Amino acid sequence: MRGSSRETHPSSPEYAKFSIIKYRKFVPSVVSIALTAVIGFIIYRDVPDWSKSFEVMIHGRPLFLLAGLFFVFLHMVLRAVRWGALLTTAKPDIRFRNLISLTLIKYVINLIPPRSGEFAASILLARKEKISSSTVIAASVFERILDLISVFILFAFYLFSFGAGTRNSQKGDAIILAIRSYSIKGVLLFGIGLLILLLLLRNAHWAARIPSKIRKPILGFLEGFRALQSHGVMLRVALLSLAIWLCIALQLWLLLKSYMPAFPLTGTALIVVLTAVGVAIPTPGGVGGYQYFMSLALINFFGKHLSPIDSHTQAAGISNMCYIVSAVPVIIAGLVFLNREGLSLGRIFRIREDLPNNLEA
Repeated sequence: MRGSSRETHPSSPEYAKFSIIKYRKFVPSVVSIALTAVIGFIIYRDVPDWSKSFEVMIHGRPLFLLAGLFFVFLHMVLRAVRWGALLTTAKPDIRFRNLISLTLIKYVINLIPPRSGEFAASILLARKEKISSSTVIAASVFERILDLISVFILFAFYLFSFGAGTRNSQKGDAIILAIRSYSIKGVLLFGIGLLILLLLLRNAHWAARIPSKIRKPILGFLEGFRALQSHGVMLRVALLSLAIWLCIALQLWLLLKSYMPAFPLTGTALIVVLTAVGVAIPTPGGVGGYQYFMSLALINFFGKHLSPIDSHTQAAGISNMCYIVSAVPVIIAGLVFLNREGLSLGRIFRIREDLPNNLEA
């Protein structure tokens, strides 16, 4: 008993170690909330009239907002179908209900820092469909790679076809140069990474050299990339990726046209790229980053479609409503499915914290 008391005493090393582990869990939340606050300050410090910004939000044309909402949910359906297509080699008959429900649940989990919706939803799908967790997680990682490649292609399409005459500020020029630089580096890195991955998948002899304790999760993870070896599956996945990003572009174009009737469809490619960068910032659900980069794009590239008197206020109102229509209905649908699945946030936290053990399953 005395030994036990010493171990849990506040001055003991064990107690200090326990305290560090306990409070380390809160670090991602603190960082995420701090980022949200900083981005919010940067966005809204230039908004001179909040009441006018709210008026801009509520005066969008309803028909265009509803049409945009349709493409939001079509985009979710296509994501679920693509997820299933990537897992065809592991299990060809995955139930669509599980795919769509967990696709929507991802977005709910991503509201909680750190944004680990892909990992938690992948583990849940693996348990439901009796597939290796590592394989499903790898397929989710591959989805993100496909999305990044799609964003690079969209930016190249905008830059070389329509981007020359749209910049209306020095900041716009700086943004284009920065994205171009990172895009070239990113494409090179992705190309090298995919080549290495294909070589690993085609030559299985190296697997014998992996220590037995970690061999199973590593091979299971690589199984999630097996679609790369099937030309039929890859063609289907590529077409689905094209459809997904076409839906995202049409969704944003319709939402923007609800406020700016003359907004060009081709200009949406740049908005999609910049909002994708904003969503990548680890704030809850991408809030803040999405609005910041959309406002940045509207003011510095499409200023002629905004009011010359108060473009910052108008851009803030438009970006806020675009985020609300794009994210809030998906989160509500995700919460409904979360309830139907009988999941609680506590269970999701446990799945996330036990990720190393889940990878071995």
